[in-house]
Amino acid sequence: MKALRLVPDVNVLLSGLTSRFGPSFDLYQAAPRFEVVFVLSETHFTELAEVLTYQSVLNLGQGIVTPSFAFRAASELHRIGEYHEQVEHLDWPSCRDPKDWYLLDLLVASGADGIVTKDKHLLRLRNLLNIPVVEPRELTGRLNR
Repeated sequence: MKALRLVPDVNVLLSGLTSRFGPSFDLYQAAPRFEVVFVLSETHFTELAEVLTYQSVLNLGQGIVTPSFAFRAASELHRIGEYHEQVEHLDWPSCRDPKDWYLLDLLVASGADGIVTKDKHLLRLRNLLNIPVVEPRELTGRLNR
């Protein structure tokens, strides 16, 4: 079976990294087996670096989020992901949060199979713009656990 190429939002990545079970965890565990390829850009790593300073994020996973954890996670994502350094920036007026436009830009530039998110405003775009946006729980049946 061909690996799913997915553009994850940072919340899905964080859930997958810090959880011990659940759809985001299953998705993250499928990546080293190359059942899923995370399609990433520099903005993913910039946003991860920012959110990893938030106290609420540092408390995730019973305190496993440390500087060395963050470094290992970034290294692992680079190893198992598909990285796009330069991505053309487009305007997405249908997407309420301009901070999420990079996900749509990356979807178009990479030709990925879809965006994986739990964000309601991004999920709304699947019908509005007819683009592939899915929740992690929608993919768990397609993964070998």
